[in-house]
Amino acid sequence: MRNFWKKMSAAAVVLCAALFALAWWGAHTLPDSFTTVDGSLPLNGIFTAGRRTNAHVAFSSGAPEETSDMAYDVKLFRVIPVKTVNVQLRERRYLAVGGELVGVKLKTKGVLVVGTEAFTGADGKSASPAAAAGIKKGDTLLMLNGTQIAGNDMLISAIEKSEGAPLSVTLERNGEIRTVTLTPQKTSATGAYKGGLWVRDSTVGVGTLTFCDIENGQLAALGHGIYDTDTAGLLKISQGDICTATVSSVKKGAAGAPGEITGTLGPNTLGSITENAEDGIYGELSYMETAPELYPVATASEVHTGPAQLICTVTDGEKQTYDIEITKVNGPEGEKNMTVKITDRTLLSLTGGIVQGMSGSPILQDGMLAGAVTHVFVNDPRCGYAIFAQNMLEHSDRQ
Repeated sequence: MRNFWKKMSAAAVVLCAALFALAWWGAHTLPDSFTTVDGSLPLNGIFTAGRRTNAHVAFSSGAPEETSDMAYDVKLFRVIPVKTVNVQLRERRYLAVGGELVGVKLKTKGVLVVGTEAFTGADGKSASPAAAAGIKKGDTLLMLNGTQIAGNDMLISAIEKSEGAPLSVTLERNGEIRTVTLTPQKTSATGAYKGGLWVRDSTVGVGTLTFCDIENGQLAALGHGIYDTDTAGLLKISQGDICTATVSSVKKGAAGAPGEITGTLGPNTLGSITENAEDGIYGELSYMETAPELYPVATASEVHTGPAQLICTVTDGEKQTYDIEITKVNGPEGEKNMTVKITDRTLLSLTGGIVQGMSGSPILQDGMLAGAVTHVFVNDPRCGYAIFAQNMLEHSDRQ
């Protein structure tokens, strides 16, 4: 009898330890918040959730849809408390799904310093006025002697006409505004005054339109921000446009060598760009070529591993739908919420997988807009990351 109770005690200890481990695992792996359209939570059979009594409910009005926040208690086997999660209940949104290749034209805020240089001054000595003033690669030059810098030409002209007089330059670096003094010097080669600066005031490229919000007149594309190739920093913009584009050529991707779509910008402007953000470019819709088909937007909690479809334009024609698989669903933050794999043989034969220019291509799952492609895996172009459509829509709503 004594051995029996010893075995029972040992079994009870093991069971308690297993239950504790499951509860700990649930507390650390289940998200702290969910967004849902019907109040249900995507929990497996061992976890259940019940609305906390007398929980605070906050309604927000004036947003594109009514939302409410509710607290739910998650329990293991309906008994053991695990954690409390926040559940946001919202109405289903419907968007016009993109997939068209678009041209992107951006004008920077002020001018971006992509480098500084030294030159031989009129006295025969090496000079680098920009470096001497403390100007660095990646700085954004905003004002010159109290006047807003409109572009490269204005800055160059002001330096050349300075006759060597000190110029007050207001710049932004890592979100901090500061003022420095730039003293141009005459070059020995031409006799012109120079500042020793390499700057950029615009960029042009192609990408893919993700969605248009017809009701609110908004659009979103790319699923990631546009970075400067020289400074690797997110471009700060003053204005920009999204226009139509056609495919010129496709360079197939291969392991270690990402492919690329090159395109020709068309004459029609689809909208203006108001923000270049980490999770995409956003703006105001002004034109649509065809009447759109609206798709419901999946909440992040509705996206799951399994078959899905990718909409993109990789030939000189209409956008097409191709088969993919969502292989992993990651956390809700950032623009790498999912891992996807191209499975469609036609698309693989055309592009080798995900290529530059496909960023922003919409992903459909279960008849809903689930997300958009953002990055390619360099060593396996069949695979890449994608962002939740919900994340991009919430950002668009904040515009």
